[in-house]
Parts: sequence; structure tokens; C-alpha cells
Amino acid sequence: MMQSPDPVPLITGLCWFMLRRLPPLLDAFEKEIEGVRLAEDSEYIHRMRVASRRLRAALPLFRSCFPKKAYDRWMNEITAITRALGEARDTDVQIAFLEKYQKRSLAAWKKRPGRITPEPPAALAVQYLLADLRKRRRRLQDPVLAALDDLEKSRILPAMREELSRLATGSRRIPRQGLAYGIPSLAAYRIEARLATMLSFEPWVNHKEAVAEHHALRIAAKKLRYTMETFGPVYRLGLVKPHARVKKVQEILGDLHDCDVWIDHVTLLLLKERSRFRPLTGEKGPDTATIASLRVFLQEREKDRVVIHRKFMRYWESLQRAGLWDEIRHTLIHGRKKLFVPAACGTAAEVRAAVTAMAAEVPHVLPHVHQVTRLALMFFDATLPFHNLSIRDRLLLETAGMLHDLGWKGRRRNHHERSARAIISSQRLPLDCQERAVVALAAFAHNSRDAPGDHPLFVLLSPEFQNKTLQVTAILRVANALDAGHRGTVHEVHCIIENTAITCDVVSVADAAAEKEQARILAGLFAVVFGRELVIR
Repeated sequence: MMQSPDPVPLITGLCWFMLRRLPPLLDAFEKEIEGVRLAEDSEYIHRMRVASRRLRAALPLFRSCFPKKAYDRWMNEITAITRALGEARDTDVQIAFLEKYQKRSLAAWKKRPGRITPEPPAALAVQYLLADLRKRRRRLQDPVLAALDDLEKSRILPAMREELSRLATGSRRIPRQGLAYGIPSLAAYRIEARLATMLSFEPWVNHKEAVAEHHALRIAAKKLRYTMETFGPVYRLGLVKPHARVKKVQEILGDLHDCDVWIDHVTLLLLKERSRFRPLTGEKGPDTATIASLRVFLQEREKDRVVIHRKFMRYWESLQRAGLWDEIRHTLIHGRKKLFVPAACGTAAEVRAAVTAMAAEVPHVLPHVHQVTRLALMFFDATLPFHNLSIRDRLLLETAGMLHDLGWKGRRRNHHERSARAIISSQRLPLDCQERAVVALAAFAHNSRDAPGDHPLFVLLSPEFQNKTLQVTAILRVANALDAGHRGTVHEVHCIIENTAITCDVVSVADAAAEKEQARILAGLFAVVFGRELVIR
């Protein structure tokens, strides 16, 4: 009897999406290899370096689609080739700048009336720097070729294509549930995290001497840009406008960084020459005329930096006035394409079925999560006349209770962060972005190490959902504290609502003094959110 072929494997929405985003990046990377080897045009190495950066930025977003061992190997090899290309490309950029500067300054000098010398004051400096950089670039070609050889020997490119081909056999049908439930929250989380990192450097925008901070801001803008490129197809307008604005921020800061590089390089060179003993014969360093020319070149770069920094400040202020950052955040929740919006919210039965299956993946904490969920719902019901949360909110609390330790696979450390990430990206959980965020942020903040507002998703929520998140988290924290030792000691909780406090009597099957004390410690958020002290007796 003929054996039937293996069924086509199912594919997640995230991996289906990856198959539309990753292959073009791999193509762009691979097609530049031969041109980089020949080294006849610096644009090959530029394009390959950019392609390697895009590939390195995109791969971590889809790491769950690949075997861990293979993914780690791919990332190591791509990181290595990116670094090898980096120094050579930076040198190419400096050479190109000097060649352009040389032509431009000479043309301007010739038009200058009453000039005494045939060349501008910085001409000798440019000639000296160009000669040095061209020599350095020739030396750097061997490490680039060695890195390309290592890349080919590793055979990661054929391996990646083979894995992508294997996954593609299961992507014939669009996994609509996976796209509607799994990707939008993940895209919003990743983009907002990059945006928040970039905006964390905003206090330094107007400080002209904040060289390190401006460089870090440029890198953050670049990473935000690449993340927006990857997830652009999720949104109706493809994030084209904000992407262009962020790209311009990166470009202006790139010009600023180039000035900083020249200032540092020439300053260091002049300092070395100042303290260097010059022999009478065999002179290898710049002569006195070249040193004077280098000082002129340095002054010009310092003046250019002032001009570019002013340009950057004006552009940043224009983005603030236009409300670009708020526009991006609004788009992440409300600007999605139809394919990435659920047709309807999951029913209570559908949500519970998905939650049960997800929680079962961490069987060793099941007794604890059931206990915490039971206590959380007791708190919810006992205080219902006070908080006026809805039945749907009760379901979100129940979901958060069951999934708050989902990240406790193998180790406890930072499990709250892994729980939140798993909830955010799960395509099985039939909750849209804002409801899913309530659950994820409650899980993220259930042990009080972090507040819900510390998570990137919090700022994307409407005021109504931000308040729900805080309320659900406050209840979950107390319930989790009452089973801090995972002993199942607390049996029931009975609460009385008073004018200034909510007093809860804890009924336990054994001594629960430690659990009660932990609940009192973690009741702070409850008091802030609900405006009344929580008394545990």
C-alpha cells in the first residue's frame, strides 16, 4: 500500500508574514557579494552593508519561526559580515566626502577675487588625509574578502533559503486569524519600543556638545526606521510618511556624526604631531604647512557642525509641531489594513479555550495560576459595587491570571517580561490590540518589579484602557501575593467596602501570615488606582 505524503505543515501568521518580508532582504544582501569582491565601485559595499543591517534588524522579529540553533548561527554570521563591511564602508564615506570637498572648495577658491595662493587653505590637509585613507582602504579589502570567504564557507545563505522554502510549503493559504490576532500587537509593541528609545534622547536635542547622545539618537532612529519598514505592510498607508521623516532625522544626524568623526580624527592627529619628535631625515608625518592646513580644515568642520546642529533642531521642532509621534502611535492601533483587524472579538468561550491551551504549556505552575485566578475573581466580585468594571473586564482579569506565569519556562528570572511577550504575539488568543494589551501589561507588572506604564504598549492605549489596565493589574498583584509561596494556602477572601478603605478578611487552610504581609506590601497600586486603602486581615 502506498504511503500518503506528509500533510503540509501549518504556519503561523507571523511566519506567513515573514515569508513576504525576509526573502527580498536576503536577495538584496546576496546580489552585492560579487561587486564587493571586485571593489570597483564603493556603492556595492554600501548597499551590502545596508542590506546586512536590514537583515540583522528583521531576523530577531521572526526568530520564533526558525530553529534556535540555526537562528543563532545565522545571526552570528550576519553580525560578523556587517562589522567587516562597516570599517571599509566608513572609510569609503570619508574618501568620498574629501573628494567632493576638494572639487567644491577648489572651484569656489578659483572664483574668489584677490586670492594669493593657487589652492585653498585646506588643500594640503585634504591631500594628506586622502592619501592616508586610500592606503587604509586598500589594507581593509583583505579583511572584507576574508569575511566573504567565511560567509560562503558557512553556507548560511543556502541554509536560510532552504528553511524559507520549507516554511513556504505551509503558507499556501492566508492564516487570517494569525494575521489579525498575532501580528498587530507585536508590530505595535516593536515599533513603539523603538520610538520610545529614540525619544528618550530628546532632552539632548538642543545641546550642541552632546556628541555621544546625538550619535545614540541616530542609531535609535535607524533601528526605528528598519522596524517600520518591516511592519509597514500591516498599516493602510504603509507608514510611508513617518518613515520618510525618521529617515531624514537619521540623515541629518548622520551628517552631524560625520563632522564629529572628522573633528575627533583631526584633533587627535594634531595632538600627536604636537608632541612628536621630528627627525631631521626620513620625515613621515605631515610637515608644518600641512599641519596649518589641517587646523583650517578642523575649523571648517567645527563651523559646519554648528550649522548642521541648528538644522537638526529646527527639523526636530517641526516634527513636534506636526505631532508626528502621536500620529505614529495612533496609526499603530487604528491605522491597520483590514487583513490585520479581527472580524469580531473572541467570545468568552473562545478566549477561555485558548487560555486553557496556552496555560497548559507550563504545567508546573498550573496549580498556582489557578489559585491566583480564583482569588483575583473573588476580589473582583467582592468589590464589584465599588469599581464598576464590566463582565468583559472580568474575563480580561481571568485571562491575565491564567497567563501571568506563561513565561516561566525553565527559569523564573524575568519571567514576567516573557509572559507579556508571549501574550502580545500569540495568534491563538482571540483578543484585539487594546484588550490584549490589558492582559499582557497585567502579566508584565504582576510582581511589582515594573509598573504597567513602564511597558511600551501602555502609551498606545486609550485613557479608558489605560485605566482598565491599572485596575486589572492592581487586583492581580494582590491575588498573586496571596499565593506568593505557591502553597495554595488561602481559601477565600471576603471584602467589606468602607468610606476610606476596603477591608478584606482572608480565610486560609494553614498559616498565611507571609502571604498576607506580601499582599499588604503590594497593595500600593490598588490604593492609588481605586482611591482607597486595601486592608488585609
